[in-house]
Amino acid sequence: MDEKDWRILDVLGTERNITRTAEQIYLSQPTLTHRLQQLEKELGISLFVYRGRRGIEFTEQGETMVAYAREMLERLSDVKSRLVSQRGDLSGTLRLGVSRSVALYRLPAVLRQFSEAYPLIEYDITTAISQDLLGSVATQKEQIGIIRGIPHWLEQKEMLEQEQVCILSAVPVAVEELPQLRRITFTTDPSLSRIIDGWWKQQFSKPANVLMHVDNAEIAKRMVQNGLGYAIVPSIVLTEDDNQLYRTALTGADSEAVTWSTWLLYREELLDIPAVSAFVQFVQQHYRASIPSLYDNP
Repeated sequence: MDEKDWRILDVLGTERNITRTAEQIYLSQPTLTHRLQQLEKELGISLFVYRGRRGIEFTEQGETMVAYAREMLERLSDVKSRLVSQRGDLSGTLRLGVSRSVALYRLPAVLRQFSEAYPLIEYDITTAISQDLLGSVATQKEQIGIIRGIPHWLEQKEMLEQEQVCILSAVPVAVEELPQLRRITFTTDPSLSRIIDGWWKQQFSKPANVLMHVDNAEIAKRMVQNGLGYAIVPSIVLTEDDNQLYRTALTGADSEAVTWSTWLLYREELLDIPAVSAFVQFVQQHYRASIPSLYDNP
């Protein structure tokens, strides 16, 4: 097996379809099918339980080979990065696992500035909830993680940002009136849901009056802007253009602000890869210098 075979298995593991895989890797379908048959003969295994018009289903051995192919592609990427760096050029592919909210509100500015400094570096970015990203960074599927909440992580980590969780509304609201007001909820990281739900139970004995549930905090904010209700959001969603909205910071029973944090995660041995080391240092400096305070009411 070689890099081309690893790539075939990687894409096939994602697509679960011969036709779409052939299109992505620029092979004809007969050529791809023939190569898969050759692999089965070389390895002495059956890759598929089912292969038909609706797609494919891997055998247990086939799933093992997909995982192996992905691991080899990741190792090859790391080796290429090290070899290129030894020539004096900082390049290669950074594999980043990033919380969806960070990817939406923070990452574009970070990558724009980092790319200006290191134009030869490319990116493979996965966005997901923090719990899933932890596993990806732990197995080195991703080299660097930027996640939300308090991570159960024994390797290198650094808090990049700690933001307040706040009530967002188009008009001033009193906290004690919230159960009677229309609330807009949204799908988010389970760790944030637990924080908000725990605060609510401390404050009120009745459930919220939920008008609607939307896919993410940005949509919830847009609904608030149009006067449809209030939302409880992390302040990362707020920009300078949102000064017309009212923000009331959540406080707990001890009168301390309810917060949610962003963390940078990585394995120390991966700092031997110059692109990883450069990105870690850059992110640390960027957050220290560039993250504004958005918590004050207008």
